[in-house]
Order: sequence, then C-alpha cells, then structure tokens
Amino acid sequence: MTGDPLLERSIRVHENTLEWLPIFLPSLWLFAVYWPEWVAAAVGVVWIVGRIVYALGYVADPAKREAGFLIQAVAAGVLLFGALGKAAYVLATAGA
Repeated sequence: MTGDPLLERSIRVHENTLEWLPIFLPSLWLFAVYWPEWVAAAVGVVWIVGRIVYALGYVADPAKREAGFLIQAVAAGVLLFGALGKAAYVLATAGA
C-alpha cells in the first residue's frame, strides 16, 4: 500500500501494535496469575504508555520511535520473564 507518508506510518504503527499483542497479552495474564494483579496492571499501563510514545514518535518521524519501543519492550520483558521466573520457582518448590 502506498500513499500519504503520514497514513503509511500510522498503518505501520497499528500493524506493529498487533504484532506485539501475542507477546503482551499472554505475558500480562500469566504475570497476573503469579504476581499481584495491581503490579501486572501497572506494568500493563507502562506498556500502553510505551505504545503511545512509540506511535507519536513514529508518526512524526520514524527515527523518533526508539524511546517508545524501549519502554514497551522492557515492560513486555518484565511481564514475560517475571511470569516465567515465578512459574519456574513455583514448580521447583512445589515438590519440596
């Protein structure tokens, strides 16, 4: 699809958000299972803020997307590795 550069960047932001949802949503759910829900919600809000910063930066100038990307990537990493780490801990201590 080609057209107005602003439209193309807006569509790419939307597509990129959809690409991240399969990482974010299961990680958020699993994190909320093993950690307090308010902590999961707080990290989820950080992810959303990161996506907003990413979208605003990318639509303005693709070179300005790094800050938003880092915010949302770190938040997704905290959710994913926090859930996996706690699940591994629970499984390791369940047999003790």
